[in-house]
Amino acid sequence: MSKAEETRYFIIKKSAPIFNMHGYKGTTMSQLTKAINMTKGAIYGNFIDKDEIALAAFDYNFAEISKKIESVVRSKENACDKLIAFANFYLDEFQEISRKGGCPLLNAAIDSDHTHPPLKERVAEAINSWVNTVSRIVYSGIKHKQINPITKPEQFASVFVSLIEGGIMLSKATGNTIHLSRNIDQIINLVNAELRV
Repeated sequence: MSKAEETRYFIIKKSAPIFNMHGYKGTTMSQLTKAINMTKGAIYGNFIDKDEIALAAFDYNFAEISKKIESVVRSKENACDKLIAFANFYLDEFQEISRKGGCPLLNAAIDSDHTHPPLKERVAEAINSWVNTVSRIVYSGIKHKQINPITKPEQFASVFVSLIEGGIMLSKATGNTIHLSRNIDQIINLVNAELRV
């Protein structure tokens, strides 16, 4: 990495939790300058504007959580076990995710709906990526005779993502993980009762 790339990465890494905690519209430059310990001019010497930092921060937050999920999923051999591990990740990590402001995907989806079209587009790409990842696990499971061949991978993936994001939203809003726990239980029941061969 060049010095300029290192500086950009440092700014993104330091600003990512601020954007996730306070929202992409709600984050102020004074919050960023304090967290990054750089002047506004120094930050803008590396980014065009706050929107560019916001997009980079979202990408960073999504990549960080994706890497952790990938590690958990890769630790399992059977496709059904991969799906269960994927779902359980959110329950196991709920407190840590909450401490960092919540699920970056959910936060950005709500925050960008009518206020930040480029971020909304990035969120849609991330959701599609997540749905595609789950679909690929299901397709692989069907191919290796681990998942019932009548399973509809894309449909299951949409339900999977919806149950997790809905559970996170309800649990975060109420401060009670029971909602996420119930939704994860529903995913596990679906996997064991309908998908698993």
